[in-house]
Amino acid sequence: MRTKLFAALAAAVAITVGCATSMSLPDRLDKFVEKTEKEYKNYDEEDWKKSKEEYDALAAQVNEKYDSFTTSEKVRTMKAMGKYGSMVLEKEIAGASDTIGSMLESIPEAINGIINEIDTVAIKEGVDGIKNGIEGIIESIDTARLRKSVEGLTQSIDTAKLREKLEALVKIFGGEE
Repeated sequence: MRTKLFAALAAAVAITVGCATSMSLPDRLDKFVEKTEKEYKNYDEEDWKKSKEEYDALAAQVNEKYDSFTTSEKVRTMKAMGKYGSMVLEKEIAGASDTIGSMLESIPEAINGIINEIDTVAIKEGVDGIKNGIEGIIESIDTARLRKSVEGLTQSIDTAKLREKLEALVKIFGGEE
């Protein structure tokens, strides 16, 4: 009886080991991707590290043997690799989204820090100084003298010569000859 039990157990182990080692590479890749798909949303960094190592090992084997695959195996392999890549991409996007979210949450604090550092008294004093300077410049202009200079300038312009020069320019640039 013991011998029969031992023989049955040995046969079961042999069949299990034989099946595990005889599984094709596309089948192993499919099984790996299916397992990952079921669990990846709960992966921590260590799980992702192990998963990527296992995937890299499978991908290296696929690259070595790809030319010997049937068309069906090639399609299955590319589909599985694409599915795994999309899971990794989803994880990376979620991580980037979390980082951006944290950054956006800190913007109001940064703005408040800047506002708190602004010396509003110094700014007001600076603006008042600029205003006083402009008022001083305006007051120092001798408007009567300025008006007289402008009138003298307009009287000294020979409008006939100016018109002649402008007409010449129009002919040159306007295309008239």
